[in-house]
Amino acid sequence: CLSLLGLARDLNFFFEFKNNLNIYEGQLKDFNFDFINHEPNACPEINFLYLEIENEVNSYKDYLESYFLDLPNNKVNFFTDISNYVSYELGQPTHCYDFSSIQGTLELKKIDKKKDFITLQDEKITIDEDDLVFSINDEIVNLAGIMGGRGTRCNDKTTKILLECAHFRPNEILGKSTKYGLNSDASHKFERFVDPAIQELAIKRFIKIVEEHADIKEIKLYKNSNTKHSERIIEFNPSKINSILGTRLDDKKIIKILNNLFFDTIENKVRVPSFRNDILNENDIAEEIARV
Repeated sequence: CLSLLGLARDLNFFFEFKNNLNIYEGQLKDFNFDFINHEPNACPEINFLYLEIENEVNSYKDYLESYFLDLPNNKVNFFTDISNYVSYELGQPTHCYDFSSIQGTLELKKIDKKKDFITLQDEKITIDEDDLVFSINDEIVNLAGIMGGRGTRCNDKTTKILLECAHFRPNEILGKSTKYGLNSDASHKFERFVDPAIQELAIKRFIKIVEEHADIKEIKLYKNSNTKHSERIIEFNPSKINSILGTRLDDKKIIKILNNLFFDTIENKVRVPSFRNDILNENDIAEEIARV
């Protein structure tokens, strides 16, 4: 529920969910990007989008402006603002690098000795060995899943970006923002699990928002995936659900609740949606019925 999308899905039993987000519908060319993922178990899914616009952007559409006025939030720069907004809408954190600052092979790895790092908030910290980072020429440019670095951050003049969109295992991120004293919305989400199947939607939504504010000169996408999204199937018996809860709900009511929470019911099986990693057994299914 750390996004508008998550809230809308969770309240779908009471209010009809409208899947009405505008996303980019065009084809994305392949991006031949120099990247090495040394830690596929920690980050099994990562995409990089190259995007270039014609000119700087000086004003925002009403829906984007209201994100800063109504909540309120602070503006940073055009690309970072959209990144933050997409995270707010969809729950998928992304990170924007100024592409002109990427000089060399970008590597995701766990460092083997302590290293200094200056964050995009101009804070100097020392990162411990075995923590997950992005680096270029052995220099840290991003504390993975938590915060980017000063040397590669975007600014108001940036017209070419590299957008990082990743899925990190929660245990790789857990506690790191507290450890380093960093206030990070991205880590708050990654620690609690981000849907591994939402990256394509997040990227296309990002492009669409850029497209609504600027003329796009070029876009292309690099994909790095080390896993297939496995489905979680749980045995389903409505009478067992009633027994757990002490209720007498009919089968149709139980199935309707689950379907409205985006669980698929097939005979005596329930298919769990990719964004619900907390659902592991029939007791968890019963809890979903109970809370509705």
